[in-house]
Amino acid sequence: LRGPEACSLDDVGFLAYPPLAGGILTGKYAGTPPDNARLNLFPGFMPRYLQSRAKEAVDAYCAVADKYDLTPAQLALAWCYSRKHVTSTIIGATSLDQLRENIEAYEIELPEECLEDVIASDKNFRDPSKTS
Repeated sequence: LRGPEACSLDDVGFLAYPPLAGGILTGKYAGTPPDNARLNLFPGFMPRYLQSRAKEAVDAYCAVADKYDLTPAQLALAWCYSRKHVTSTIIGATSLDQLRENIEAYEIELPEECLEDVIASDKNFRDPSKTS
């Protein structure tokens, strides 16, 4: 079990940080990321992302979000908020629109089918940032 799942077994709260994986789960890196994007600014992050299964995993989560008419960020945050053991999340936003989207995700109740799709994707990508 990973951290969040292990916490749920013993009624230990889990603080999700960063729930958007440094912006990766917003889908903004699906194309060519802007020069000022975090993964370009901090050495080591972009190569790890591009040389692992992370991009493939993000594409799968973006497809789930699209299927349920959500943004990738809404899906990621609503997922966190739907887990009873997640007691809080630390979000980061660089614009008011991003902040609004993050806050509004708290009101989204994911349908059971969506939860099942996320779990199915998660099983395919247990640790997508590993390069070997």
